[in-house]
Amino acid sequence: MLVWAALILFACRNGSNPESAGSSHSMDSTVKKNFFPVHDFLKSEIAYVDSFPSRMMEYRIRNGKTDSSIIKIREFDQLAGTFILDDLDSNRFEQRFDETSFMDQTTGLLTFTYSTKDNSFGLRRVDVLAEPHTGNDQVRSIYLEVSSGNEDSLVLQKMYWRSRKSFNILRIYQPRNGEASTSQIKVVWGSSE
Repeated sequence: MLVWAALILFACRNGSNPESAGSSHSMDSTVKKNFFPVHDFLKSEIAYVDSFPSRMMEYRIRNGKTDSSIIKIREFDQLAGTFILDDLDSNRFEQRFDETSFMDQTTGLLTFTYSTKDNSFGLRRVDVLAEPHTGNDQVRSIYLEVSSGNEDSLVLQKMYWRSRKSFNILRIYQPRNGEASTSQIKVVWGSSE
């Protein structure tokens, strides 16, 4: 976990210097960013769930009605695959996103926020919430916002991964002419929440 501690120190140092964030000096373009490896972390979480037999529950919520069912690894992998975005590939991610970080003194948690000024569809925001100084700094959760659509409608996905426990996918569908509708999928495999 020495790498994680170094990453935290580097991010805090970068986040505390306003001139380093978003700077457009030509010298800065050669500096390698040390972003949290969100893509690799999510893949390792999926592999963790795939590696042991555990009951997984799926909850689908639409129009105030909840349907639940037990799902198998294949269905889990298909749903969890929604989190494995091309935009999280390290090269694309580091080119399009800026990082800020802070330590919440009340909760003692460290937050890394990755945001982009790119208004095109795709990944818009990533938040990584970590618990430092626990012997092996642990990621608590990852939050992603993704937008897609066309001239007739907009779809916003708000996705939340809780490490070793569950994930949620909230979809907000907004047609150009009409009311927005929402649907939510929650999958739980860890200890009860």
